[in-house]
Amino acid sequence: MINSELDQLFQEYADPVIHRLQSDDLLSTFPDCSKLINERINKIPAWQIALPVICCLAAGGTLDAGNALAIAWYPAYLASEILDNVEDKEFLPDRLVPSPEVATNLSTSLIFLAFRSLTSLPDPEKASLVVRIFSESGFEAAYGQYRDLGKISAKVEESLNDYWEMIIHKSGSVFRAATAGGGAAGTSDKTFIDALGDYGTALGVLLQLIDDCRDAFSQSQETITWEISLSLLLYLLALGEEDLRFPNAGSKAEWAELLRKMGVINAISSILLEWKIRALDSIKPLGDSKAKQLLERIPSLILERIPMSPIQVQDGSSS
Repeated sequence: MINSELDQLFQEYADPVIHRLQSDDLLSTFPDCSKLINERINKIPAWQIALPVICCLAAGGTLDAGNALAIAWYPAYLASEILDNVEDKEFLPDRLVPSPEVATNLSTSLIFLAFRSLTSLPDPEKASLVVRIFSESGFEAAYGQYRDLGKISAKVEESLNDYWEMIIHKSGSVFRAATAGGGAAGTSDKTFIDALGDYGTALGVLLQLIDDCRDAFSQSQETITWEISLSLLLYLLALGEEDLRFPNAGSKAEWAELLRKMGVINAISSILLEWKIRALDSIKPLGDSKAKQLLERIPSLILERIPMSPIQVQDGSSS
């Protein structure tokens, strides 16, 4: 199938999930929580909403089971996003979430909503396995966030090792819940569940890498707000620095140019491609199907989020 046909299928699988999450009966007792879901769900791509459904189908499961899993996963994902912003001190108040305290309360509610929704899975044995996957993934994500909050190393190599451990736990685990959970809703075959779980981890890492490295591809004249990032760590390694320090760059565009000259943008491009390949390799055990074709399409959609830059990120199809 060509990409345009595949992309249309993402929306077709996402629409029933969106409709159910926006229905009055789901959150009638907590209107503000319902309003938050209604607003935020329209701001993420269709493939992300449909991901648990597609994984369930790829593992041989039913559309009903996949929809039930997706309805549970999206609130958990949204909660993780909100809590991440609060804990990283990147919280921006708005009319629905006016304070960190409200954000924490709504996130807690979303997590309990997710587990309540899992009770609608039609097979009790599979539902129990999915609950365990959600719980383990949530614990891993919380541990990764804790590592991020507690980072203290002043050494570049140690910080880089900490970064990879943190990002795999913190970001990879959230998507692992969607993909391994989708697999478990469709099959009891551990090989398929683990394969889909590894795929989800790779997707989560890809998304986080793009978010963390956004300044590396920027042409903005805005002043940089410095933080420990993959771009910075790779730059310091390229310079041969042992200790952490912030470069003398006045704008995001100036910083991006420094990264280009030191070969860091090329390095980031290679890392992104490596994680795309990991994602695709993970799902090789799955049988050929329309759902598998959709899964194979998603890493390329993620890489399309990268803004224009002097270096084209290799996507496995260009030279």
